[in-house]
Amino acid sequence: MMEKNLLRKVLPFLATLLMLLIISPHTVLAGQDGAATDDRFMTYEELVENLNQIEAESSGEVEVDVIGQSRQDREVYSARVGSGDEVLLINGNIHGNEKSGPEALLQMLNTLGTSDSTLAQQVREGVTIVAIPRLNVDGAEITQRQNIFPWDDVISTYPNLEGSDSAWYYSERNDGFDINRDFNPDLSYEPVLEDLPGTGADPGFFLTNESRMLRDLYLDLKNEFGNVEAFVDLHHMGTPNLNETGEDVTIAIDYPPLGPEDSTKYDEWPNLDQEESRRYALAAALGVKEFSDNEEPGVARYLHPEERDLPGQARSSFALNGTATVLFEMPGQQPEYGYDQELIDRVENGLWGIASRMADNSIDNLNGDDFLKLPKYWTSNISDVETLVERFANEGEFESDDAVQSLTMQLTAISHYAEKEEANKVVKHTKSLKSLLDHQKEEELISEKAYDRLADDADYLIGKWQES
Repeated sequence: MMEKNLLRKVLPFLATLLMLLIISPHTVLAGQDGAATDDRFMTYEELVENLNQIEAESSGEVEVDVIGQSRQDREVYSARVGSGDEVLLINGNIHGNEKSGPEALLQMLNTLGTSDSTLAQQVREGVTIVAIPRLNVDGAEITQRQNIFPWDDVISTYPNLEGSDSAWYYSERNDGFDINRDFNPDLSYEPVLEDLPGTGADPGFFLTNESRMLRDLYLDLKNEFGNVEAFVDLHHMGTPNLNETGEDVTIAIDYPPLGPEDSTKYDEWPNLDQEESRRYALAAALGVKEFSDNEEPGVARYLHPEERDLPGQARSSFALNGTATVLFEMPGQQPEYGYDQELIDRVENGLWGIASRMADNSIDNLNGDDFLKLPKYWTSNISDVETLVERFANEGEFESDDAVQSLTMQLTAISHYAEKEEANKVVKHTKSLKSLLDHQKEEELISEKAYDRLADDADYLIGKWQES
């Protein structure tokens, strides 16, 4: 069976590929940037076949439906299971090069459709789960982040936009959109000329078929149930390390990125409840640990400095409408990063963590602030840099204790002024920290790894305090 699938996939490109590479058992397809794609990820045809098989074998538990079509006329599928009063909407593969989400969702759907376990029964009875395993079906076929929707076609579809600059999240190189910037909390919004091109701090425009079909499904569920209790979006990221231990991040989880919570920007959206979203994010993190046979020390918070503000993301727009929303970020982008069954299982475990706690209502008893106790891998304040210096010292990234001590003393001074909110002095002393790092690099007192991270973090803190 493997050989037949392999031959079917290679034939259209055989003449070129045989000249360029030796075909391996699992990496045969070229991605959008030329890297090999692991063929163990489902093709579109295999996705449809697997969904139909799950539906057929589920004795009526799983219902598969078509929610729309892509610009290249591929049907986009949803699957629904359960009869509970609360709705969990899960979206996968909104970015075409982030392919583990659909794999995890089909595993979960198969279990929910066929298992008589106590867990599966409780979830089916307590929750209605609606999943879109692969939203960006066109981008996934060529393994690119964006969908395929050239700007000339956008103008043909929306003639009222004639003469506008392309939306800020449109890629001329790839002739498509980052779909996860194309959402608007005003769920009845239609694109108008004066709103384009916009910025990352603005809502999106509902230009793509994909954002519209997800929006429409959300509204249909809201009309049916009165509310969509939770929304989960499954993504991939880079491969960072935890600040404190240096261990690999194996999954990162987040609540909506809607700027500082003391901002007045979203006062007109009173249904936003960030504490609720943090409870659901915590449930996901707990699920990763509870349903795994491993310790899972790499569960982390996703990048979330307080100024991060992206209302055009699906999770942000739905959160502003009263839904608890959670982001899963798995390490490694495709096509460079291959199929990883442990990672796929980890995603599924996180989803079970949410669904099981929704089913027994224990999610309401969690403390959302406990989510903030999960480890970080980025810098947002002086204490993060202090943690990094300590870790790099323990790892032997400095040539002497004096080099560590000089950095620690400088950080103590910066921390002192930060506590007093004396921005000018924080900036001045952080610039001195950057100069000290440059000196240590010149004198070979610090490793390149430690220098690069600490220097980047110093630049971030300088910019942050300059704006305060």
